[in-house]
Amino acid sequence: MRRRSTAALGLAAVLALAASLGPPARAGADGCGTDLGTAAASGTAAADAQAAVHAAADPVGTGQALTGLGCVIMVSDPLLPAADGVYVAPPEVRVIGTVNGRERWVAISDWKWHAQPGYPMPGAQAVALWFNVPVVPIVQVVHHSGTTSRFPYTSSEDAAEVGPYGVAFLLQPRTTDSDVNIATGRVAVVFETAAGTCRELTARGAFAHAWGGSAVTGIDVHASGATFDWSGATSQRALTIGEPTRVSGFCP
Repeated sequence: MRRRSTAALGLAAVLALAASLGPPARAGADGCGTDLGTAAASGTAAADAQAAVHAAADPVGTGQALTGLGCVIMVSDPLLPAADGVYVAPPEVRVIGTVNGRERWVAISDWKWHAQPGYPMPGAQAVALWFNVPVVPIVQVVHHSGTTSRFPYTSSEDAAEVGPYGVAFLLQPRTTDSDVNIATGRVAVVFETAAGTCRELTARGAFAHAWGGSAVTGIDVHASGATFDWSGATSQRALTIGEPTRVSGFCP
């Protein structure tokens, strides 16, 4: 499901928040999905509240909800290794204030390539930020840039997936001999709490990497995780999943 969020708190607020946080913290068959396992996350943005950051990096187990579906490759499957050279940081999750009696939060997932990928990337890449409990998304944005002036900082709200369990973006790579336009970046989500009782919220980010004749063609984010649709050979795919961030006492 794809849905664009619109709200009085617009893209400018998210951009202001991202700027205030500084640069990122650290540096098969066609059409098959890949289960990302136990998911979680959601974010929020606002610029005028003292933020409480929760950055525990406890392991999150792999979800089993999609195991029985055809064309699904579990995260632990050696056929889908982590991408060499890209780091995905544990998301920052901050409460930013209260609007009309409801808490607003921001979740931010950063990625960074440590080296220029050494193979052609004509197809779309993808980044995702997801949660284990439902929230109410307000606005979402992806920022990315290269490491040189050839690819300056750019932003987009045009998400491939927006739902109660997270967001995801498709990114079209552009390269030179020494740089790529998605060398570094971040996904940010502003959200309000959904109805329910206090529980633990888990947030996690991922970078889906495709090269050669492969590409990411679609994304779905749901309670048990996220799935990526691919074209091309399984051998031309990789998936880097960041460590989780857990927030205790998340009280809608």
